[in-house]
Parts: sequence; C-alpha cells; structure tokens
Amino acid sequence: MTGKNVLGMSTITYKFQITIPKKVREKYNLEEGDSIMFVEDGNSVYLKKSTEMS
Repeated sequence: MTGKNVLGMSTITYKFQITIPKKVREKYNLEEGDSIMFVEDGNSVYLKKSTEMS
C-alpha cells in the first residue's frame, strides 16, 4: 500500500456490516443517515460519500 494513508480498520460482522472508524467519520464529516458508495478502482474498493457525486 505504498503512498496510501490507512485511517483505520473494521471487521465485517455476521450480518456483513462494518463500523466506520471515528477518525474517518470525523475527518470526512460523516453522520448517521449519510449515504456512501463502494467504488471499485482496479483491485481496490474505496468509500465515497454519495453527496460528493454529481
């Protein structure tokens, strides 16, 4: 992961849910009820706040 900044980690629950780490929620102003997208980029997946997409 050269050149990447890891902000936290989560474990997938038995219901396939994850918790977004506090550091990430605060840095990107994520709040309850916000929508996020899972975006594929080659062999990686990243999260993007849906309201940022036009």
